[in-house]
Amino acid sequence: MPSTDAHAMDPRDHALLDELQQALDAADPVPDLVVHAAKSAFTWLTIDAELAALADDSLLTGSAVRSTAVARSLTFECATGVVVLEVSDEGEGSRRILGQTDRPADLQVLHRGGTVSLATDEHGRFRVEQVQAGPVSVRCVFHDDPENPIITSWVVV
Repeated sequence: MPSTDAHAMDPRDHALLDELQQALDAADPVPDLVVHAAKSAFTWLTIDAELAALADDSLLTGSAVRSTAVARSLTFECATGVVVLEVSDEGEGSRRILGQTDRPADLQVLHRGGTVSLATDEHGRFRVEQVQAGPVSVRCVFHDDPENPIITSWVVV
């Protein structure tokens, strides 16, 4: 059975793989936006942040609010915190996110258009406008526990 160790590969195999990579890049290159989003996903998964998993999605449970103001409600939970997002469509591929954490925090909202940094009010509420449709994740550093930040799982809005 041939070895699967890349270091043990024949140099001709490396050359063939390089040619194949060049041909694929020329025929169907990976969009820069996809490369940026993939790299950003790994940047955000830091060892010091606990992952807050999606606990409820109104789109999946059929509990979506029938209103133009709130199209979708998402709840993320983990042992150290809760993040609730209400996502509405602003038109032309843009979203508005109204959110609340279970206590005041500094946030970073990562989306296709970049990163938005902001702080919640004293009740944990926040608002982010012009979030590009696509994958979104929120990183929270709670004021009362800055050593234990959380980050939400990625969700497409």
